[in-house]
Amino acid sequence: MLFNSKVFVVFLLFTLAVYYRLGKQAKLWFLLVMSYVFYGFWNPWLCSLIFASTVVDYVCALKIDGATSRFERNGWLGVSLGMNLGALGFFKYYNFFLNSIEGSLQLLGAPTDAVSAWHLDLILPVGISFYTFQTLSYTIEVWRGNFNADRNFRDFALFVSFFPQLVAGPVERATHLLPQYKLDFKVTRAQIYEGVYLILLGYVKKVCIGDRLGRWVEPHFASPIDNGPDALLSILLFTTQIYVDFSAYSDIAIGLGRLLGYDIRPNFNLPFVVPSIPERWRRWHMSMGHWFRDYIYFPLGGNRHGKARTLLHIMIVMFLSGLWHGASYNFVIWGLLNGSTMVAHRLLLPVLRPLSNAAVAAGKAVEIGYFYLCCWNTMVMISLINIFFRSDTWEVAQSYVWSLFLRHPRQWVDWVANGAPLLDHYSDGLWFMLLVFLAHESQRWLQLKERILGNRVAWALTCTAMFLYACLYGIKGPEFIYFQF
Repeated sequence: MLFNSKVFVVFLLFTLAVYYRLGKQAKLWFLLVMSYVFYGFWNPWLCSLIFASTVVDYVCALKIDGATSRFERNGWLGVSLGMNLGALGFFKYYNFFLNSIEGSLQLLGAPTDAVSAWHLDLILPVGISFYTFQTLSYTIEVWRGNFNADRNFRDFALFVSFFPQLVAGPVERATHLLPQYKLDFKVTRAQIYEGVYLILLGYVKKVCIGDRLGRWVEPHFASPIDNGPDALLSILLFTTQIYVDFSAYSDIAIGLGRLLGYDIRPNFNLPFVVPSIPERWRRWHMSMGHWFRDYIYFPLGGNRHGKARTLLHIMIVMFLSGLWHGASYNFVIWGLLNGSTMVAHRLLLPVLRPLSNAAVAAGKAVEIGYFYLCCWNTMVMISLINIFFRSDTWEVAQSYVWSLFLRHPRQWVDWVANGAPLLDHYSDGLWFMLLVFLAHESQRWLQLKERILGNRVAWALTCTAMFLYACLYGIKGPEFIYFQF
């Protein structure tokens, strides 16, 4: 069930109408049932998969909590890791693994018929990457002794399947969400105001901006491209689109949580205009970034074993992040490129810090100018790396790299000399990109959200305008980009 669909609007109105009339315990049972209805709407059999993951981790956590030896604790943690990562690996990477073997055999000139026979027609269960990591964080925290295993199966099942953030995050932690189910139910007026505002904001961002940007972007990735300026403009618009699309889902998820009386962790902290790629990753998809930090980067040693090991750990984390996003060499390259830029930034810090200090010393105007110059450079770098994120095939990604970097530089001179004709084609998309930038920076400098929520008249006018604007463009549209992960 898509947030941006009429059936979800009906689902939500029914859920809220019934939910507010029930007692505390009935509320939790009802939410659990409706979460399974929400998830099973795509394909009912998917409910059996998430239920199996829930049962496995519920039992493993109890066994870990009651274990009398470290060997037993490690064994049950191994069961949890094996079952969850095994299911994720099978559905997401099985055919990718076989394709890799086939490609290697073809390079060696060996027959591939035997491998081809093992291919399966698998569908990727929606949200499996998200709820798998969410349940794994629970068993790991119990194993570490930071959290006691929850003996209430209903509460744990709701933690795993809670519909607002089930499909595309934020990736919740048991230490944050599970204790909220034990508290007395309470929804304040401020939570309702914020929930309605965030839900409408998410719809406007998705339906009115993200989907419209997608209409300009989609045709340019349908086949290989041979024009550098065209490639650059389309990938800049895609970087804007994915930010709007993904943050819109998080806004709606957090807003739904507010209406239901629960606090869902933030997933974005103004990541669109940032002066460096490491800063961008600290502000982008924060719940997943914290997951990789806490369960991969820190266990590897973090930054405790010298510069070389720290840089290696960064590359490992970003490689796994790329692989998590998709079973494709394009995503692997995307992850490694992000890691390489983060490593390069660390190595260049002795040069970059004096430049930043000099800009600060030169005055506020120079400081702000230097900041936005760095932000523009970062935006372009992120967009170039996103070629491998957005391209469905290696051929399309290769054509973008060729058009941007390997074609004769004369194409750029001719493009400017001819009056940059593509700007007319992309003008509407570029205006939307400017709109996103202005809204982003209004929040940075003016705390626009807090001002609107703090003034009932401003809230009412803003929400009315967003509602009408969303209705004008309709609710139904393409699914959210991160549904594919």
